[in-house]
Amino acid sequence: MPAIRIGEGSELAQQPEPFRNEYELQEILAEHPVLLVDRDDSALVTISREFPLESGFADLFLIDSNGLPVIVEVNLARNEESREIVGRLCDYLSAMQNLTPDEVNARSGGLLEETFRSMAGAEGEENPEDRLVQVKSNFASHMRAGQIRGIIVLDAAPDDLIREFSYLNEHSDLDLRLLVVERYRLGRNEYFYHSRFLVSGEAEPEMKRQRLRLRLTVEIFSKMKLPVFSTRATEKENVRVYREGWPGEVHYVFSDWQDSISIGIQVNHRRYPKVAGFLPELREHLSAIISKTQRVDLAADPSGWTRLQLFFGEEIDPYWIAQSMVRLCKTERDVSTLLLEGSG
Repeated sequence: MPAIRIGEGSELAQQPEPFRNEYELQEILAEHPVLLVDRDDSALVTISREFPLESGFADLFLIDSNGLPVIVEVNLARNEESREIVGRLCDYLSAMQNLTPDEVNARSGGLLEETFRSMAGAEGEENPEDRLVQVKSNFASHMRAGQIRGIIVLDAAPDDLIREFSYLNEHSDLDLRLLVVERYRLGRNEYFYHSRFLVSGEAEPEMKRQRLRLRLTVEIFSKMKLPVFSTRATEKENVRVYREGWPGEVHYVFSDWQDSISIGIQVNHRRYPKVAGFLPELREHLSAIISKTQRVDLAADPSGWTRLQLFFGEEIDPYWIAQSMVRLCKTERDVSTLLLEGSG
């Protein structure tokens, strides 16, 4: 979940500020490609904007530090053509595959070759000439094999686009990513930019194995949550929600039980007994403010974990479940206070 800060402000707005147009977002991505990098990805370098192809101009053309080509299409959710962007990206990827490295370099005005040499001559490279040969060879191999990453970037993604893109990503060998970038105002001319992947490549293989209902619920939650929270699939049936600054033994979680989806909080009660002791009180509070639950369970197991879970039946809208998790996450202030007291 990359983020960048432009300016020296300190007050983070609670709601993202809209981009004026897609070119404004495109410019930020071109200047700060770190926003396009997922977990375990190699660093990206921008080659050019408005890269010419037979059927149009790709918004951004980049390569990673290993020579993998990357095409990025940028749009805003409020634009009527946001649904057409999937087809346009696939069209650009197929057109890109038909080019030779020399043709790509020519269309970039020589910037591809210039970038290769800059990467090879970077500080810390012991054998620049060998590095240059290697990265150019890697790029050529990726082009021949049609191994080109495609990324769609929006300021917000509608559920049907997420579903469509998830299906295409899951049922093809293409490396497709769907990314949302938000900006928050810090000051008069200062912003905090935050990106998150709604559909990723191979960085989180467990997520691809999950049932669509669970994935949709988590993806909706990802659009609602504050930047201090991050999600990670740990098993086919579970997605953990981590709070920045908390130990891993204290976290929220989504779970799939096939006949229901649950949200909850898990605590290692041996290491953080105070937090575990807070859960009965939290159970009473949540039972009063979160409706439509099948049941609310609180249990401890011999392995050292205490779990508070709220279960929702298959008839409950994923949006409601995600919204309920947002409410659950608001208890992080109480948990943080207990953690600060020591011995959690």
